[in-house]
Amino acid sequence: MNFFGHAAVASWRGSDPGVALGAMLPDFASMCGGRLAVASDPAVEIGVELHHETDGVFHRLAPVTALMRELGDRLERGGCARGPKRAVAHIGVELLLDGVLVAEPAYRDAYLGGLGHDASGVAWREPGDGDRFAILIARLRAHGVPDDLRHPEAIAQRLHRMLSHRPLLAPDARDMQVIRSALVEYQARVEVAADTVMRAVRAGL
Repeated sequence: MNFFGHAAVASWRGSDPGVALGAMLPDFASMCGGRLAVASDPAVEIGVELHHETDGVFHRLAPVTALMRELGDRLERGGCARGPKRAVAHIGVELLLDGVLVAEPAYRDAYLGGLGHDASGVAWREPGDGDRFAILIARLRAHGVPDDLRHPEAIAQRLHRMLSHRPLLAPDARDMQVIRSALVEYQARVEVAADTVMRAVRAGL
């Protein structure tokens, strides 16, 4: 599950923005190349624990593994290279799911509340981690709710940015054509499955 999805799940536990921030923090750490230490904010710590619990449930769900397998098959049939195919089959499903979830007002509120929460109590393991996180969260705050995820073409652009610096996963121009087409074709499939997936996540927590 991606960071917006984690904010959505955090909203089920109440309206505490610290929990929403903590639920997104492990993803934010990966995005900025940081390593989290223990946070002094108890709500944030609860959110971090919720993140890991949610991922444990999400990635074991049969509907989720089926969606990822199906998207991977589409990419393979289109001729996408092995590395980007595997990455996009996983992350692409998560981002398409986020594109469904952003329409829910309660999830939008949880996301923005989490971003706005005071993050000064978050501790980082390495020098420079906190600075990179500060840059990231300022950018996310300025961007607001990621409504671009409603559009598969925008998701393809995000995936290109995420993977282009990783030699084994980086898609070339031909791969990107296949990825864009597959995401456009697959969007409706994820929209239909989204409610089932979220109900199963809720039941598993």
